[in-house]
Amino acid sequence: MRIRIFSTLQKALIEMENMVQESRDIIIKFSKEKDKKTREKVNEFLDFFVIPPTNLDPNGIVQKFNKILELSESRFKNMANTIASEASRETKANIIMTLKVAIGLNSVYKMIRHNLELAKKTGNLQILIALQMNMPLIMRIFKAQFKGAKAFSKGLPVGDGAGPLTTAMLLKKDDKIESIDEMIYAKRECNSRKLIILRPEGPGARLGKIAKAVNTLIDRFNIQKIIMIDAAVKMEGEETGKVAEGVGIVIGGTGVEKWFIEDKILKADIEIDSIVIKMSPEEAITQMNKKILKGCETALERVKSSIERTEDGNILIVGVGNSCGIPNIIEDPSIIKLKDDEKGDT
Repeated sequence: MRIRIFSTLQKALIEMENMVQESRDIIIKFSKEKDKKTREKVNEFLDFFVIPPTNLDPNGIVQKFNKILELSESRFKNMANTIASEASRETKANIIMTLKVAIGLNSVYKMIRHNLELAKKTGNLQILIALQMNMPLIMRIFKAQFKGAKAFSKGLPVGDGAGPLTTAMLLKKDDKIESIDEMIYAKRECNSRKLIILRPEGPGARLGKIAKAVNTLIDRFNIQKIIMIDAAVKMEGEETGKVAEGVGIVIGGTGVEKWFIEDKILKADIEIDSIVIKMSPEEAITQMNKKILKGCETALERVKSSIERTEDGNILIVGVGNSCGIPNIIEDPSIIKLKDDEKGDT
């Protein structure tokens, strides 16, 4: 039984290793100098890690975590400049996102390899069985992350771009676009209401500093209501692209940005509506499909309904997610490069 499990896991491990190597090669292709030195730098950076602050004294832990995240972002930007110093801003943003995915793939691969080697040395059947039971779920996400790396490297939209896509369809060409912390926003009057529409800058792969931008705009425009749009993980059995409404702040990640916004809205007593487009974890990190686009169109109608329900005042509409492959303004959704359901990923 051990031999059979070892054989199955070893095959999966080899497949994972090949995907890690291919993701590394994708990053190297961005460099003009595809030499040994560049390859070594990329290999070294795949072991990059971030140590979270201690939580022994929780006072001020959010600010500490935020500082560490800012430092890590600076390192990613430096690495992108090292790999492709002459690339455009949008290409560098795609490189950074591809690097993040490649580091995640490498970390998971090393953890699986560690447990397999440990089981070999100790003959521990429990470790082997646990690996065998969880490997289908691990491989499911691992392969999706690998497809996501390819999508980011090509500048293709992913499912997590549902929030930016919805807000991009709300913007118009005659809107005056302004920038703030890798985010863009525009102001517009709508039936005695002032709308401020905010989203990560595209079409490069960016998440933007949402908390900083939101809190700045709250002070600048005296916001009375916030409408947030984001992708959300669906339950098994739910349909992809289904739209749901609620209240609260819909931002994933470490929770740092969520805390900053929650702290601000508590002091300012701001109403928040949340609209989510549901999808599987795999769909969120791979190329966007037709069902998600349709969900974004439905979400746009829900946003308009939320605006109509609001009394006179200033409303901040925030598209949360990854802006990869999504232009800042979209008047024709057919320009979005969607996944081909018949032929697989583009």
